[in-house]
Amino acid sequence: MSYRATIARQPDSLRDSIAAASADLEQIDISPLQKGLIGITGIGASFAAATVVAGEFQRIGRRAHAVRAVDLMQGGDMADSILAMSAGGRSIEPVSAIKAHPGRPSFGITKDGNNPLSSAVNAHIHFASGSDATPSSTGYTGTLVAAGLLADKVAGAASLDWSTLPALAAEVLEKAGTRMEAAAAIFADRRAIDCVGAGSSFGTADGASLLIREAARIPAGPSDTLHYLHGPMEPMDASTGVVVIGDGREIKLAQDMAAIGSGVVLITAEDVADAENLVVIRVPAQVNRIARGILDILPAQLLAATLSDAAGLTDTKFRYRQTDTKIQAA
Repeated sequence: MSYRATIARQPDSLRDSIAAASADLEQIDISPLQKGLIGITGIGASFAAATVVAGEFQRIGRRAHAVRAVDLMQGGDMADSILAMSAGGRSIEPVSAIKAHPGRPSFGITKDGNNPLSSAVNAHIHFASGSDATPSSTGYTGTLVAAGLLADKVAGAASLDWSTLPALAAEVLEKAGTRMEAAAAIFADRRAIDCVGAGSSFGTADGASLLIREAARIPAGPSDTLHYLHGPMEPMDASTGVVVIGDGREIKLAQDMAAIGSGVVLITAEDVADAENLVVIRVPAQVNRIARGILDILPAQLLAATLSDAAGLTDTKFRYRQTDTKIQAA
């Protein structure tokens, strides 16, 4: 399936993921996640998702932080429980992180189950998102859905009706799709693109930068909003672009970057007007940070597809396949 076709089926994928993860959660004892410090981990896009998820656990009052799987692989006492995420469940690093902490309660989130990560953890949730493409779209949002439902169970209450999410996603995709021509115009021939957000949105920025690198082969990287103001923005000029995600200081940042000539796409729930070099994509406001992260990544997925098309890389595959990042099937 093509990358664009996979993005287009996000509403259906979300609906299926909600059903599958909800059924699994009925059978899982989540009490270890209701005390102590939770380490949330993954690698690649799954670590970007871990940052989004950690923000929601913090919002509901749990002590949680995103921890790189390569750090957890060293063992030690970095967390009292571990939530590991890997869409395919075969990435070596999160599996190794779980095995390095045999005495810690562990939870895993993967697409289908019956994989090395689901076998390594004490409890597993699958999300059944269906087919995916390169780069990942439904696998990323399915991971977030499962983690969001898990967070709700830990909190003992839901902050949104998850059954409404597929319709919201369809609305965002439709509206964002109408902005892609303008976004493509301001990002034409940009030599690099920064992606910026705070808290859970920093995770979305990380995910967005990875999409741009993978789909369009444009150098891109994430930064926390306030950190960005302390030096990382210095190389930016009329030859660069910025994707900014958020509703606070992000708005002024987007406007300032556009004023210096950088092409800027602002993904926000606030009513902000377009300007020269600035394209605004509005998404519905959400209290739940994971739900907001799902809606925010959809315009970024469309943007990556648009930039990929512009570079003549439609549905391109990875050039640099590695042989030592996945656990091979027996």
